[in-house]
Amino acid sequence: MSQTDTTAISVAWISRGRLFVQRAGMPLKEIESDFAKQALTREMRDSQANAWKGRSGVWGNLGMQPPGIAPWEDSDPRRQIRFVTVAVGETADEIFYTLDMGAVGGLFSYNMRTDIERRLVHRQGFVLRDLSRHRKDGELALSLPREDGTVGLKITRPDGLYGKDVAMSDSLDESPSWLHDDSKKLVFQSAAIGRNEHGYIVGKSQYRIELLDLESEELKTLHEEAGFDLLQPRMMPDGSLIYIRRPYQQQQTQRPVSFVDVLMDVLLFPYRLLRTFVYFFNFMSMMFAGKPLISAGGPLSAKKQANPYLMLWGQAVDTQKVLNQDRDGSAKKPLVPKEWQLIRRQPDGSESKLADNVLSWSACSAGTIAWTDGRSLYRLKPDRQSEVIASADLIERIAVLS
Repeated sequence: MSQTDTTAISVAWISRGRLFVQRAGMPLKEIESDFAKQALTREMRDSQANAWKGRSGVWGNLGMQPPGIAPWEDSDPRRQIRFVTVAVGETADEIFYTLDMGAVGGLFSYNMRTDIERRLVHRQGFVLRDLSRHRKDGELALSLPREDGTVGLKITRPDGLYGKDVAMSDSLDESPSWLHDDSKKLVFQSAAIGRNEHGYIVGKSQYRIELLDLESEELKTLHEEAGFDLLQPRMMPDGSLIYIRRPYQQQQTQRPVSFVDVLMDVLLFPYRLLRTFVYFFNFMSMMFAGKPLISAGGPLSAKKQANPYLMLWGQAVDTQKVLNQDRDGSAKKPLVPKEWQLIRRQPDGSESKLADNVLSWSACSAGTIAWTDGRSLYRLKPDRQSEVIASADLIERIAVLS
C-alpha cells in the first residue's frame, strides 16, 4: 500500500505495474483502465465458454485431472495487465500511459477531471517505452523497439497515429524529451549496438545524450562521459541539462570456451544423463500413479516464480534482494546504488550533483523536480535538499504533473 504526505506538488508514478496519482491537496488515487477491465472480462467469458476444449488426452476424455494434480495447479495463468510508462498530457489534468496486455499493447490518455479514458493506439506487438508531448502542437515523441533489437524514435500526431521514424540507426534511442522553447528539437539518450560477423548483438556502448533538430534534420552529441551511462536527459527552461549518471557496465554475451569448461562437461556428462532419466521416470510416475519418485526438498511448485529483476536501460536490478533486506526492521533501502546520481549541467559546462540513488526523475514546465530511488518519491527543494512526498514498494516511473 502506497503512503503519501500532503504536498503542493502533483505527481504520478508506476509501482508494481499499477498507476497512482497524487494531486496537490487531494487524496492518493489509483488509476484503473476501463479498457483493461473490459478486456479481462471478455477474456474470462471466452475462457468459460471454451473450457470444454481443454478436456483432451487420456485424463481429459475421462473428465478427470491427472493424479496428484489439483485443479488450481493445472489452470492457465490469468493474463497480467501492467502500466509501463506515464507522461503528462496537454494539462495537469491529463496523463498519457501505456498498457502491456501480453501479446497486445496500447497507448491511452486519461482526463482526471472528467474521468474519461481515450484509446489512442491498440495493436498486436505494440511496446512503448517512453513518450513526450510537445507542449505547443501536441505531437508525441515515442521510443519503440524494433524487430532487429534496436530501439528507435517515432514522431506521431497528438492522437498517436501516422508516425514518422526519425534517427534511424543501429542503436538504442530512448527517453526522448522536447525542449521547452517550443522548437522542433528534442534530446534523448542513445547507445550504439555492437554486432558480430553473423549480425547478432554482442553488446552496446555507453549511453550518451543526443540533440535532434527535426526542422534542419541535424543530429549532434550534446554530452558523453567515458565510463558512464547518461540517462533520462531533460533540457530545463534555463538552458541547463539534467540527467542520471551511472557507471557503465560492459555487457559480455559470449566468452571463449576454456579447457576447464570442456573438461567439466566431460566429467559431468554421466551425472547429467542419469539426472535426465530420473526426472523422466518421475514425470511418468506422477502422470500414472500420482506419486513422485523424488521426495527430497518437498513438493515441487508447478508455477513459475515471478521475475525478481527490474530491467533499467540494459542493467538488471535484483528487487527481491533489496526487499529481503527490509525484513530486519531497518529503513527502506534504495533499489539502485549511490553511484546513480542526478546531475545538472549548465551551458558553460559546470556541473552539480542534485541527488544520489536516483532510479527515475521528472520535471514539469515550471521547473519543479521530483525523483525516486525505487522505494520513495522525493521533491527537490530550492535549497537542493530532498523531502519525501510518497513511498511505495517498487516505483518504476514517475511524472511530475504540476
